[in-house]
Amino acid sequence: MSQFQGKWKVVSEENLDELFMAFGVDSEMRSKTKEGLIKPTQEITVNANEYRVKTIVGHLSTEVTFKLGVEFPSSSMDGKKIMVRYNLDGNKLIEVQKYDNQEATVTREVIGNQLVTGEVSKTNSSCHSLGKQDLLL
Repeated sequence: MSQFQGKWKVVSEENLDELFMAFGVDSEMRSKTKEGLIKPTQEITVNANEYRVKTIVGHLSTEVTFKLGVEFPSSSMDGKKIMVRYNLDGNKLIEVQKYDNQEATVTREVIGNQLVTGEVSKTNSSCHSLGKQDLLL
């Protein structure tokens, strides 16, 4: 899991606006993200068997601390109450979010110096790559 550790910033994206729309992200935030005015960042830390993922999108942020395989209550960026579980599948970190009788899966995988993230909901999917921030400077 140590390969995930670090600060990551989006360097490319595909269908992110459609996914944000499906997740209920407001139009102003979607527009700024689409125009490149806001670049989502993630910071992942590992401490023994406890993990932390902090996501920042503009003025909004979420932070979760978790243990693999343990489902826990959390909130989405827009304040929606969700249940979340993280697992490792080989070299992939899999996040499953359940909310309003829906489910979304986020898969993170480090390929080279990029954290490739794929997100799939019932109606939408997206993919974006995040470069390790210390390598982008």
